[in-house]
Amino acid sequence: MVIHINTTYSGSYGRLKIHFNDYLSDSFVKSLLELDIKDIRLKLYETSYRDDIDKSAAIGTNDTDVLMVAINRHVINNAKIALFAIPPQMKSFMKTYVSKWDIESIKAIITSKVIHHDIKYTDSFILSFRDIPMGIFAGNLKRDDFRVIMEKNDVDSIVNYLLNYGFNYLLKDLEEYKKTGDTSSLLSAMDYRYYNDLISHALFYNGDEGQIIKYVKTVVDLKNILTLAKALELNVPFDKIENSIIGNGNFSISALADIFRSGNVLDLLSVFKHFNIDEALDYYKENKNLSMFEVSMRKALFQEYVPVMLRNTASLYIFAYVLYAERERDNLRAIIIGKSYKLDNNIIERMLI
Repeated sequence: MVIHINTTYSGSYGRLKIHFNDYLSDSFVKSLLELDIKDIRLKLYETSYRDDIDKSAAIGTNDTDVLMVAINRHVINNAKIALFAIPPQMKSFMKTYVSKWDIESIKAIITSKVIHHDIKYTDSFILSFRDIPMGIFAGNLKRDDFRVIMEKNDVDSIVNYLLNYGFNYLLKDLEEYKKTGDTSSLLSAMDYRYYNDLISHALFYNGDEGQIIKYVKTVVDLKNILTLAKALELNVPFDKIENSIIGNGNFSISALADIFRSGNVLDLLSVFKHFNIDEALDYYKENKNLSMFEVSMRKALFQEYVPVMLRNTASLYIFAYVLYAERERDNLRAIIIGKSYKLDNNIIERMLI
């Protein structure tokens, strides 16, 4: 197989291939299920997570908090490695993709203000700020910006600060929040903009990015289907959530509306039946729980697209590298959170992607 890449970036791409060897094997990750939190920390310390654990240890002695921060720090480092390797024409897409972690953090900060949670610089439920600014990959937001945002007293002040960085679209939803005290429209607006920006940047550059475009469109489909499924479960009419539906996926808005009108959540979820998710559909039938369905779909998407990306050109390989980083972070977090809540290992394993 010949991998086509601009020779200017061949060195960075070569280093990326070496870094790929640092990812934990599936068998290693599953072996953590048999350990307690303290031993998980010791076992991860023998891997590429050693430096992240050392630098995260400054937050305190709680093993769970140290591991959560270390895992977040690790995934940002991996994204940084990938961005150094990516050719210029694809950087806007990659920066948009990893900006999901900025969005996640902003949403966490907004939520913390509403529930009066005193969010801290090293709080483990948001991405770690240590050593790497959270905003280094997306827009103009930097570590100092996040510090300022966290110091704001209310949601209004946060949104007004974000207006300087392209978040003007939140103004309409801010007015709704002021009237109702409900942040759901604000948080939904950030997701809506993120996925629309992602679609708009998923373009052909060298003519070989088809797998990336297919992957992004299917991720958008999943987001839309889950939005509709939750609306059906809550008896919310279509016209109330229509503006939250993201365009340019594989299913048109009219097609989604037709499926929604069937009134059956299982019919909605079954549009992904070709991904071989019968077990997830059966689980929903029995438990009426969407969380396991979402995990199953993410696993199916990873298995469907990533192996193909790894066999193709450098831009696809680099994107696969980021998807591996994201999957590893989510799996380690699932295990650590599951252990913290003393969940059965079989349940935790079902949460792995």
